[in-house]
Amino acid sequence: MAADLLCGLPVHLAAALGAAAAPDTVADAAPRAVTQSFVFENLPQSWLILPLLALAAGLAWWSWKRYGPAPKGAVGVLAKCCRAAALAACVLILAGPAWKRTTTSELPYHLLVAVDRSASMSRADGPQGQTRIAEVGSLATALEALKPANPLLAITYQAIGGVHGAIDARELLSGSLTAPGTSSPLGDDLDRLVTDERPDLVVVASDGRVTVGSSLAVTAGRWPARDLQTLTLATGTDAVEPELFTDEIEINREAALGEIEPVEVRLSGRALPHAPVVVTMTIDGEPAGSVSVAAPAVPEEARAQLQPVEAHLDATFAHEGPAKVRITASCGTGPDQVSAVTQELTVQVRERRLSVLMLGHRPFYELRYMREAFKRDKSVTLHAYLAEGRWRRWGPDGPDNLPLQPAELSAYDVIIFGDVGREAFQDADLAHIDKAVRGGGAGLVWMMSETGAIATYENSPLADLLPAHLPDQPTVVRGFLEAVPRYLSRTQHSANLGLLDPVTGEGGLDWPQLPPLLGAAPLAGLKHGADVLAVDQNGAPLVVTEAFPPGRSILLAVDDTWRWRRNVGDRYLHRFQSQLLRYAASGRRGGSRAWRLFVSPRRAIPGELITINLAPLGLPDSPPENVTVSLTGPGGAQQLVRLDHDGDGFSARIAAPGPAGSWTLAVEGGIDERKVDPGELKVLAPEDELRDPRLDLPGLDTFAATTGGKVFTSPAALVAALPRDLRKSDSVITLSGLWDSWWSLLLITLLFAIEWSLRRAARLP
Repeated sequence: MAADLLCGLPVHLAAALGAAAAPDTVADAAPRAVTQSFVFENLPQSWLILPLLALAAGLAWWSWKRYGPAPKGAVGVLAKCCRAAALAACVLILAGPAWKRTTTSELPYHLLVAVDRSASMSRADGPQGQTRIAEVGSLATALEALKPANPLLAITYQAIGGVHGAIDARELLSGSLTAPGTSSPLGDDLDRLVTDERPDLVVVASDGRVTVGSSLAVTAGRWPARDLQTLTLATGTDAVEPELFTDEIEINREAALGEIEPVEVRLSGRALPHAPVVVTMTIDGEPAGSVSVAAPAVPEEARAQLQPVEAHLDATFAHEGPAKVRITASCGTGPDQVSAVTQELTVQVRERRLSVLMLGHRPFYELRYMREAFKRDKSVTLHAYLAEGRWRRWGPDGPDNLPLQPAELSAYDVIIFGDVGREAFQDADLAHIDKAVRGGGAGLVWMMSETGAIATYENSPLADLLPAHLPDQPTVVRGFLEAVPRYLSRTQHSANLGLLDPVTGEGGLDWPQLPPLLGAAPLAGLKHGADVLAVDQNGAPLVVTEAFPPGRSILLAVDDTWRWRRNVGDRYLHRFQSQLLRYAASGRRGGSRAWRLFVSPRRAIPGELITINLAPLGLPDSPPENVTVSLTGPGGAQQLVRLDHDGDGFSARIAAPGPAGSWTLAVEGGIDERKVDPGELKVLAPEDELRDPRLDLPGLDTFAATTGGKVFTSPAALVAALPRDLRKSDSVITLSGLWDSWWSLLLITLLFAIEWSLRRAARLP
């Protein structure tokens, strides 16, 4: 290449350019060989020398034959020879005769080892359970062993996979190198390295998992002009390890004593066994419930992707003060069992009085005994009113007038309709009650009796709050049922909720052992979304509930639990009714909180798009135009985000902040922060990198095919495939031209001068 560039230039210019073009390493390189030859600079092909010599000989012969009058004797022969030689020399000089001196020197051979430091390289699925990046240490050991036999071998280690910079070989040899990269832009990183380093040979140590930017094959497609050799060490396996993560545990951190507190457990699983996910809860070290959730069914090709799993538990706290709630999740059994990280939360438990508004038409037995039982309960505040003729207060407690204005209803956790008909209320009163349930989280309990008055609400503003369709008849007629062993059975749903637990301990009885009740009142059908909490011995619904977040409605199709008072007082009646009232009021356990702040998805890596949502828990009053939310993360990092209207709530789509860790979401403006249930975002640096941690062997094979390289699965095999001669040479060519020298011009001039002088001496023209 150097000869081609320098060909045809004057000697002094060629020497200057040759010195400028030589790399810096040439000065330090050791001479390997020096050769010298005669060449014609202006003849690109060596075979053109023969035609050139033929032309020179022909021109000399022509000048001899066509010389004309010549001096006689030896003088004439000498004159002809001078002319012929001068013409032949002119032809040869035009071809550029020169002395070519070639100096060949050995240069350092640059071997670049690109080490993938993305987080997937930290997975321990290598030989003998070592991490993928630890396998690169074995490669480095074998490469460093080549240096004694190759003194000019230069090996550099550079990081790719979201981490940049040189790597100290000692980190690789000691096994202390980590893989903290949050993404895998392997193609782009490798392209940058090759451009900057200009190596002679590239060894790529990676699992081939590209998450950002160009693929390895696309990158290699831009390299053909570089004539670059590549070898690849494939690390890891394409197997997917089962994993189960605990994303979020949602529980009221200020729980009420004795009330049922819902616990929402959100998990993420990958490649889980075909077995249920079992979520277990303990409170202060004591078992407090367990639930099995079916593992998500996904196609085989999607098993490497994280799939959401949600479980619902209910906690009841029996002691005031701080309580430790511990959640453990697992899937499968024996050696195939996969466990999630156990999380422990602290909950402050306080006694909270339940505020009840009882509305009835007349004091029938069920209503009367319920009122008496709760009057003796120090944890309940009961205000009762009857609509006989006109509304009047039933007892000494409560406002003088019926408290059905919005501000008045907000003070009550539960509203009981004790067989009171639709005609006792104004439409505005019913609208206020509807808002108290749907917007304020109050519970609404419907108590049926013989009059069938509850059926009159089927066409009222409260019709949607009835969890069942009631028969259109003025009276509900029921007959006595035979005394069979089970008069009230708990369904699986109520058992999961921790509802309708019987009285235990000394003198305690389960519900079927109590005096028999009348059968359930006939229902025309259950509404969509309604749940049956209890049935009678024939399977007819006795207790039906439906959620109207944050409120709840419960229909009691039985009105003679007062029969359980025989010889025991309120013990069983109070147990049964208080559980239902506490459950009905569960939407009020958040106090005045009317909004829930949460993020979707709950787990993200920095830069991944997430949606911040502020959703109403009911029907809040006068929502603002926009809301400002703050995200506070590790080290006090903070970011403010404006949320705009989105349906009934607010939302904003942003890039997940960094650094990795737990970020707390709180309202900064627009809504009173005391009315908002705060949220949490888990920012996990390696999450995106680990979503599909399998070795991408097809991608590495395509990369190798594009570059003419090869993929190896062991460091020893890769080192054995390296070129035998890890050396590189550089040649410097020096041309000493003969055609532009002063003595070549002198020679031609002298020949023509001799010939002319001899002719003039013979007096020839």
